[in-house]
Order: sequence, then C-alpha cells, then structure tokens
Amino acid sequence: MLHSLATLTSLVQEISRAPNAVEAMQTIVVRLGNLFNVPVCSLYLRSEADDQLVLAASAGLAEASVGQVSLCLKEGLVGTIAHSTHPLNIADAPTHDKFVYIPETHEEPYHQFLGVPLIHLRNLVGVLVIQGTDNQPFAQDVEAFMVTVAAQLAATLRNIQRSEDWRPQSIQPQYRKHQGIKSSTGIGCGYLKLVGSQVSLDRVKPGPWKKKSAECEIEHFHNAVDQLRNDLSVGASRLSGDGNSEVSSLFSVYSMMLDSPELIHSVEQHIKEGCHAAWALKETALSLSAVFEAADDPYMRARSEDILNIASKLLRLMQAKPDIDESHHEEIILAGALISITDLSAYPAGTVKGIICTGGSSLSHTAIVANALGIPSVMGVSDLKLADYDGEFVIVDGYRGECITWPSEALIEEFRRIQAADTDFSQELMALRDSPAETCDGYRVRLLANTGLLADVTPGLRNGAEGVGLYRSEIPFMVHDNFPTEEEQYQVYRQVLGAYAPMPVSMRTLDIGGDKELPYFEIKEDNPYLGWRGIRFMLDNTALLVTQLRAMMRASEGSDNLQLMIPMVGRIDELEAFHRIADSTWEELLAEGYEIKRPQIGMMVEVPSTILLLPKMAQYVDFVSIGSNDLTQYLLAVDRNNPRVSPLFDNLNPAMLSALELILQHCRDANLPVSLCGEMASDPAAVILLLGMGFDTLSLSAYNIPKIKWLIRCVSRELAQKLYRDASMMSSEADIRALLREELCKLGLDKLTGPTNSH
Repeated sequence: MLHSLATLTSLVQEISRAPNAVEAMQTIVVRLGNLFNVPVCSLYLRSEADDQLVLAASAGLAEASVGQVSLCLKEGLVGTIAHSTHPLNIADAPTHDKFVYIPETHEEPYHQFLGVPLIHLRNLVGVLVIQGTDNQPFAQDVEAFMVTVAAQLAATLRNIQRSEDWRPQSIQPQYRKHQGIKSSTGIGCGYLKLVGSQVSLDRVKPGPWKKKSAECEIEHFHNAVDQLRNDLSVGASRLSGDGNSEVSSLFSVYSMMLDSPELIHSVEQHIKEGCHAAWALKETALSLSAVFEAADDPYMRARSEDILNIASKLLRLMQAKPDIDESHHEEIILAGALISITDLSAYPAGTVKGIICTGGSSLSHTAIVANALGIPSVMGVSDLKLADYDGEFVIVDGYRGECITWPSEALIEEFRRIQAADTDFSQELMALRDSPAETCDGYRVRLLANTGLLADVTPGLRNGAEGVGLYRSEIPFMVHDNFPTEEEQYQVYRQVLGAYAPMPVSMRTLDIGGDKELPYFEIKEDNPYLGWRGIRFMLDNTALLVTQLRAMMRASEGSDNLQLMIPMVGRIDELEAFHRIADSTWEELLAEGYEIKRPQIGMMVEVPSTILLLPKMAQYVDFVSIGSNDLTQYLLAVDRNNPRVSPLFDNLNPAMLSALELILQHCRDANLPVSLCGEMASDPAAVILLLGMGFDTLSLSAYNIPKIKWLIRCVSRELAQKLYRDASMMSSEADIRALLREELCKLGLDKLTGPTNSH
C-alpha cells in the first residue's frame, strides 16, 4: 500500500488547523488509523518532567487511559523503541519478550505492531504506533511511510511536548516554562502587557488611495513620520534622563533609519503608483527588511526587526489607534511579536521589569537597550500565546532564556530572592571599574570593547574598557542609500577614536559581501558563506577601500590610536595587496599635509587556512585578532543561526581549543600580539581556559566586561592552567563545560552562570 506525498501534505495541513494540542494529536492518530485501515493508532509523548512515555492520544485504546498510562524508557515495546530510537515492526506482539500488557487500555489481542520513534534535533519526542490483527509484519511501504510521517511531524510534536498543554490538568505542573533565546540576563517579575495587538502589517491589504489623491496619502504618511520622530525624541529624553546616553544614541540610529531615503522615497513611489499609504508602507518595509534578513552577519540580520518596528509604529499612527493603555501596574512585562524602543519609552522609568518577544534575536536594538537599562529579556518565544496571558503575572528568566507562566507563590518568592541577589551583585561589580583585570597571582589581562554603533562607546568607557578590540565599520554603509562619502565616514570614525583616545581602537574594514548585502548593492551567490565577502570584496572594489582608509586615517589625526584590522583573510596575497593600498593611502595623506601616524595593521583569524599560513603571514601584520564566532563556525562547519544545527556550535569544542593553542603558539614564535573577540570572550567557562592557554587580551561586549573582570580577579593563573590541561584531555565540550561549571561553583563564582534553582 503506497501513500503519496500529497497524502502527507494533507495530513500536515489538517494538523496545523487544529485549534489546540489535544485535537492536533487526535487528528494524527485518527487519520493514520483510517489511512492504514488498522484498529489502533496511538501516540506516546515523552514527559520531560519525569522522563516517562505518556499515552497522549489514541484511536482504538480506552479513552480513559489517555494521559494516565505511562511507561519507563526500555519498558514494553514502546519503551524499547524509545530507548533504541529504532522502528520495531513485528508479526505477533504478545509473544515478544519486551511486550507488556496494560489493563487500563482495554487492549484487544492485536498481533501486528509497528512503532517508530519521533526525534527532533536529537531530542526524543515520543513514539508513534499502529496495531493490526494480521499475523505478519506490516508491509515495507507502510513502515517507510510511517518513518516519513514521524520525521515530518517531529518538530510540531516537539513544540506540543514542551508546552505541556497535552497533559491532563490534574497532572500538569503548577507553572509552565516557555523556551526562547537568551537576550538580556537577569530576572523580571510582573504583569504581562501585550503590545502592538491593535494593528499589524500582516493584516494590511492592497488597495487604491483611501484619501482623495496621492498628495493626500503622502501627506498622511508624512504626518505619521513627523509624529513618530517626535515620539522618538520624547522617548529618548525619558529613557536617557538618568545619563544613559547610549540609549539616546540608539534612538538617534532609529531616527536615522526613519528618515532614510530608502524608506521615505519608496513609500512615496508606491503611493504615486496608486497604492494607499498603509500598503505602500508594508511593501517598502518588507522589502527593506528582506535585505537585512538576507545578511550573513547575525548583527546585520537583526536590523530587519528595526525596519519592521518602525513600520508598525507608523502604521499605528496612520490608523489613529491608541498606542498604549496608560493604566498599568507598577511592574510590567512588555510582550509582543516585536517590541520597539519607542514601546519601551512609553512607560515611566523603572516600571518595565522584563521583555518577551515571540520573534527577534539577541542582537536586536530591543536587546541592546534592554542590556543598557538592565531589563531582562527573552526573544523568540514561539510557543507562547501572548493573548492568553495578557494581564497575568509572569516571570522572565533571562539567564536560561525562559518565560514562566502561572508561577506559584513559592516560585515567585524564589525568583524575588534571585532578583535581590542580582541587584547586590551589580553594585559590587561597579566598584571594579578602575581596577585592573588581574588574576590573584598577578597575571594581567586587557579587556577591550566590541562596538558597532556610537551607542556602544559610553558603556565601554563606563564599564572600564581599555580600548576597542573590534569596531564594526558596516553601520555607516547600512544606513545610507548609497556608499557613504569619505567625509560622512570621517565624522563617525572621528567620534569613536576621540572618545577612546589615547587608548587603541581596532577598526575592521568593511566586512560586506556574500549574503551580507547593502540595500543599494545586491550580491546573489549560491554559497554566500564561502563567497565574495570581507577582504575579497574590498580588494575587488579598491575605490571603496581607499575611501574608507582615508576616512579612518584622517579621523586618527591628533589621537594616533587607530589600528586597522582586515577581516576574513585567507591568503598571503590579500595581505600584500592590502599593505600596498594602505601604504599608498597614508603617503598621499602625508603629502596633503595631514600629520598622521602610520596605523598598525592586523588581521582577523576566522578562516581555517589562516591558522596553517600564520608563520608565513606574520611578516605582514603587527597584531592578530581571533574572531571566535566565525572561526568556530567554519572550523566545525556549523551555522550557529540555523536552529537545526546550532546546538552543535560550541566554542569549547576540543577542535576549537586545539586550533586556539596552535594560533597562540604561532603568534608567540613570531612575537605577534594576539587577542580574541566574540562570544567566547564573554563566556566565563571559556575565559578560564583562555587564561590557562595564555591569552592576555580579550575583546567583548561592554555589558559583560564587569563580570569577566570579576571572574579574572577571583581565579589564579595556576588554577586556570591546570583546568586547561584537564580540559585538553577531554573529548567533548559537554564534559569540558561540566568540569568548568563545577570549578566555578567551588570558587563561589556560580553567579556568572545564572541561578541554580531547578523550578
């Protein structure tokens, strides 16, 4: 009996239309039972609370047994399938040595038995079973189709499994956890306030002008732009009233995007072509968002959210709907698909205790502002139906990237305790601002800041950064409708270099290309990760490189703290070509009368080939910076932004540690200064190993500098060396992390890994 792809597609579509988890699962078993003409089809889900296989739905077994019958892993035929993660197709189930009869199911003496495991991203979700009356195994095409069904439904059932919505109310936990993406650490408790439910870009339909003419529609649009510009100004004043100038800078970036010609002119053009203003806005926003969404760099990809945030705010103003209900609790958890910084600014300072977004990423502007203001936030909580909890008391656990609904009084009290401890801890860390990052046995480490926006300057200086280890120069290029001029770039770079003078600032040349597109320079490639990007792109567009180098060098006049850094280097001839262009540019500026010190030139080690070529490349650079994010990604062949494989991305993979040791040795042999930047420099466990290896310069997010400084001051270099030796003997990152977490707890540094309560 063969079953077509159309049959499977129809099943998946029917499941997606089910109003709730219980009906979705019942649809599965009923449809499959009918499809295979069998008397029994059952679905067992693995309960993560007690590691039991629970009968979640059945067509054929006693209805009263659903939700009540459970099996241990390895128990019975179902448990055997779960344990082995392999299908089982047998002719006479009752005679099998693993068969277990469960009276509650009122199971008839069926013979045929076929069960297949449900696996999603290496997680056991459950087991899907059909049973028949014949005394022979099910046909091979039936087994093949069941395996295919299991593979297709595993992701959907994984979401149901984690939500606990399928459990009978009597055995559901008192609270519910909803997993998202870690964004801003900390604990937030308060009443959920749903934002942005009145209007949605998705609901805007095409149509002709709603006003009398195109001019009226354009005026209607510009009135909304003017109102939003004013709201941004007021919001910036409200949020930065306590001297938090980095927040004000973020509002400036938002205002810049609001006034960008790409947005304004495109909306006007759509209106002139006959579209009403709301549809013109939607078409423009989606188009601009797609440009950022296609970017390789997750930081740039997160900018797509900002465009959609701006468009949503404009749409609300254009439709003249009340934006925020002013009656609210003193403790608010803002929640929505995407929350903009203007949503945040609509509330008095101190009342917003947490942020929940069903979309977004840890690199969005919302996340940056949340970090700056110390507001815990969790992004990408896709399984949380926000409307069901509007006005309810919820908890945001920024340490684990979780939201907790229906918390008990005891659970709330426990999280309140963690909140108080966090507040005390933050106050303690502020006292370390001017203290050196030095181990208790005298090993000195420089902590530099990673920046990409002017907003990053103030936190870096405020938190004790000793310079900038990575300045991403892409932003001036992303917010224009064409390549920025030398003067426009000069003004941006001058502010950054001046703010940190005389401390060093390593400015990375434009890292664009592949699928990291500019709005005005489209690049389409089959394999963008290995394509026309970084230094390859810039060397092929020499005029752009020369303009950027001139702007950077001019901006360093008087401060002399500029260091140039080359991204994505993989070949020696790339270094040779860059040197020729940089030297020529510097000499031209000297001839024009500028008094500029020749900047040091360094390269980023991100491409694995660079590791092997380092001994030959050393003569061309003054320093080396290891880009831990890209190097890990390329070394392990894992895209950290792909949810299917992102769990495999770990900086502590033994291969990555071996690569870092080799890079460090090459740099020592060549007497080259070396630093490490990226997520690894903010990971407490990784920092201990980096100390043990001998790294003395780290570049990290400004928000993480105080915690990492505290960590360094609490450990000895001798202990770090011992732990690195122990870790280097291990074969998996899981074992390495277990070793380091245990050591952090012994040292009393478990605060760095978040709360340890299991709730």
